[in-house]
Amino acid sequence: MKTHQTLLLAAALTATTGLTQADTVLGVYAGVGIWQPDISGKLGEVPISASDLDIDDDNANFLYVALEHPVPLLPNIRLQQTSIDNSGNSAISSDFRLGDISFDSGEQVSTKLDLTHQDAVLYYEILDNWVNLDLGLNIRRYDGHMSVTSANESERVSLDGVIPMIYGKAQFDLPFTGWSVAGEANVISYSGDGITDYTVKIAYASDIIPLFDVGFEVGYRDMSLDLEDLDDLVADVSIDGPYAALTVHF
Repeated sequence: MKTHQTLLLAAALTATTGLTQADTVLGVYAGVGIWQPDISGKLGEVPISASDLDIDDDNANFLYVALEHPVPLLPNIRLQQTSIDNSGNSAISSDFRLGDISFDSGEQVSTKLDLTHQDAVLYYEILDNWVNLDLGLNIRRYDGHMSVTSANESERVSLDGVIPMIYGKAQFDLPFTGWSVAGEANVISYSGDGITDYTVKIAYASDIIPLFDVGFEVGYRDMSLDLEDLDDLVADVSIDGPYAALTVHF
């Protein structure tokens, strides 16, 4: 019995030691935040401005988790969910068409615009010291829609498609301070569609809690969509504004 207990204790100590060692070569990064974007541009086949639809600049929210490891040739991975769901009510000042339905100037309409999307980023660390450079591929899936309803008509078009995007991130750490500055980009342009998504940020992380680094980041994100052939939604819009997030690394 004592031998069995001794073996269990030895196994537990070995596992604990292995996890401690793994933490020196494996990194898990996670964050959750709020984005406060303004929406501008035009929507619809016969376009109308987002301001004419009086689409509210509601807060968006996002969360992400990333795993970095030392295995050669195997990319690191980052998964992110961004929820953007806006609405508006207005008496429009110009004619426009969404999908197969036309709406006339002066009509009172209710609008919903959902630009929610998920990112799966596969990337390599080209540089990893006080200057960090990541390059890779982002597989982005939009899972949204736009709907417009008047007293007599209603139309809904989807934004549901998967887009490969070039991904890059550059980060500069200020040694021994916990502070860093970074810029990130996701870009694609093809077949009449184009998406650019840029972020700049300042971040701070502290190891005040054992085994964890906790911190925050504040920055500015600008996502522009020029959509014609991705799905049903035709749009040329920009969504940009400041954001803030809480972060953890272990």
